[in-house]
Amino acid sequence: MQISCPHCNTALDVSQEHLNQQVQCPACQNRFQTPEATAASNGATGAGNQKPARAGWEEKDHANVNFGKSLLFGASITVVYMLLMVPFRDSRFGQLFLDRGWVNYAETFLFSWGIVILFMKWKKIQHQAQATLLNLFPTHIGEEINSSNVGAFIDNIYNVPATMRDSIIVNRIRKSLELFESRIDNGEVTTFLSTQADLDDNRSVGSYSLIKVFLWAIPILGFIGTVLGLSIAVGSLVMADPSPEALKASINSLTGGLGKAFDTTLLGLILSILLSFPLAAVQKREDETLTIIDAFCTEKLLPKLNDSRHPGTDALLEKAESIPQLVASLSRAHETFLVNLNESTLQMSQTGKALKSSLDSSQSTMEKSFTEAVTKLTESSNEVFLKSHKNLNKSFESIASGIDSINQALQKLGEEQETVASQRTFLFILAGIGIVVEFILQVTIYCFLDICFFSNIHSNFLCSKIIIQPASHAACNNC
Repeated sequence: MQISCPHCNTALDVSQEHLNQQVQCPACQNRFQTPEATAASNGATGAGNQKPARAGWEEKDHANVNFGKSLLFGASITVVYMLLMVPFRDSRFGQLFLDRGWVNYAETFLFSWGIVILFMKWKKIQHQAQATLLNLFPTHIGEEINSSNVGAFIDNIYNVPATMRDSIIVNRIRKSLELFESRIDNGEVTTFLSTQADLDDNRSVGSYSLIKVFLWAIPILGFIGTVLGLSIAVGSLVMADPSPEALKASINSLTGGLGKAFDTTLLGLILSILLSFPLAAVQKREDETLTIIDAFCTEKLLPKLNDSRHPGTDALLEKAESIPQLVASLSRAHETFLVNLNESTLQMSQTGKALKSSLDSSQSTMEKSFTEAVTKLTESSNEVFLKSHKNLNKSFESIASGIDSINQALQKLGEEQETVASQRTFLFILAGIGIVVEFILQVTIYCFLDICFFSNIHSNFLCSKIIIQPASHAACNNC
């Protein structure tokens, strides 16, 4: 049931078993009697009709406490505690705080200041946890949030009392709904929530920086006090009088000074340990609260958002007075599409024809150029082989003349005739091999040129056939 708190007018969602019972409002902490089912329904309707002005509000820092206020409270607690220790000054516990110099005063002050900061943060965290109990999505407004009812949900957020507006969950949901109202886009809202969660987490982590400095400074102050005490104790050691009584008195003074010096370190370590436990507890509680808020936005808010009803679609439906008019407008749009499609097809056909004519002219030019190049290559090859043949014949004639001169010399030298005859046979064999090699080279080159010429003509014919086929198909389609 939807009811309103009689003290602060906060909208609350009360289950059936809590009707007609005493409950506590999470906003103002006041107790009141819940009405019966009928009265609760009427009260929820009246509260839903209220639409306050959406002017926004100033947001405060939910993580960091007031520096000046915490400093003042910490100093006050330190002074009060030291005054309370005056009656116990003669005891060991009182001497630990009052008779160990300024170091112990500083350690006590930092410890008290840290405790005050943690207490103030704990109150802020409790405030954030109580805000998660608010009914921010009343069911009487709608089961889902779309462009038609998002304004009503935002107005419900503005109905939250001023004491509960300063909370992470209220501000985050308000900003998300206002973004959804202006954009109608679930994706942008999801991105915004993720970014806002990261910002809140970083702000929470940074709020503990001063406490962590205190945890570091308190034991360091204890060590400083120990060093000061040691220096004072060693300086008080008097060795001028060598008598046993004077030496005993000096040793007693030294040991007493050492005891006081180590008391500062002892107090610093104890206070740092005592400060660590509440720090861990408060930090864990804040992390859990932020996790609850993130889970609420992810599990409660995002599933309710419905961006399917876009404003452009609503405007189109409002302009169409009836279904036949809508069908007629779609038919006209279809006819316009077909006309544009025919024009585009005609343009593409004309472009194909122009491309085909350009390719045909380019093909004839390429064939003519290739034929001229092959002719020039054949003529130049013939000239080269003719020159080579003439040079080879001249070489053979010179070889023959040399052989004749050798035969004439061998006739004079009969004893070497057989050796020269074999050499002559060898030379004739070499000449015959040269003639055969020349003939084979000529035949190979002529065959290679013929193959290149006819293969090029065949490839050009296939390319022209492939280009002409799409044109013919386009002509068939146009028909």
